[in-house]
Amino acid sequence: MPQYYNPNYPPPRSYASRSFFRAFFATMICLAVIFGVILIVTWLVLRPSLPHFTLHTVSLTNLSTTSQSLSATWHLAFLVRNGNKKMTITYNALRSFVFYRATDVANSQLAPFKQDTKSETTLNATLVAASSYLGPSLINNLNAERADNSVLFDVQIVASTSFRSGSWRFRTRFLKVLCQKVPVSVSSNSSAGELVGGDRECQVWT
Repeated sequence: MPQYYNPNYPPPRSYASRSFFRAFFATMICLAVIFGVILIVTWLVLRPSLPHFTLHTVSLTNLSTTSQSLSATWHLAFLVRNGNKKMTITYNALRSFVFYRATDVANSQLAPFKQDTKSETTLNATLVAASSYLGPSLINNLNAERADNSVLFDVQIVASTSFRSGSWRFRTRFLKVLCQKVPVSVSSNSSAGELVGGDRECQVWT
């Protein structure tokens, strides 16, 4: 009597490979969670705060105007304070600007520097305007302010900054510092002036 065989057997299940991939993905998820928790805890413990900028002195010399342009030299001194207890700050690509009514009249590149924790640094800047074009309208405004013995300028600093604590280094931030409406005592018959009213606090943001 003939015997019949079924050659179509079900393939064996690959339990080993499935278990491997499950364990692999579970491990990756756990590592990602642990790494994220470490970053959050580190951020909460260190929590870098922005530096504090104060415009300490302003000395204006060689001020002269034509019907359309301005020439002058500004000597500026800033007090820069790093209030962080655990983080140093490095400043690179520093540049300072002087504006008159939103028009850039002078700018200067500054040397990079590093601040230790809980420290204060004096940052000096010299900016020269050589026949910077303002136009008749702004020149008339400036001369009108000189007639009142005080001219308002805006002073700005931009820098690339990095915060570090030991081996931890946070991402580089583009820092902006703005000192608005800085009064300088200068009259119509004078070419020099000084900061009026003492130190000026500056806005700092990233």
